[in-house]
Amino acid sequence: MANPTVIDCPADTWTKVATAITIGGVWIIDTGPSVYRHTYRMTGDPAPTDNEDAKDFGGREYLPIEDDDPIDVYISPSRKAGRVRVDS
Repeated sequence: MANPTVIDCPADTWTKVATAITIGGVWIIDTGPSVYRHTYRMTGDPAPTDNEDAKDFGGREYLPIEDDDPIDVYISPSRKAGRVRVDS
């Protein structure tokens, strides 16, 4: 597993936090935003433009990532900027 990466995420904006990943995880390290949303796209597909297929972290601090095919992972904190750590 590569070194963890810390990524700042602007409020209400989709930020790509991992590219072409098949296994890893995302940790919330800034608990200021009340809600963090996540979604993914198959690597090479366009980034999300809305919240149609977004899911909340659901009160968890950790989001495991596992897929057979490489995916790009996107995070969007609600109303306040946030920060996550990505292990991949």
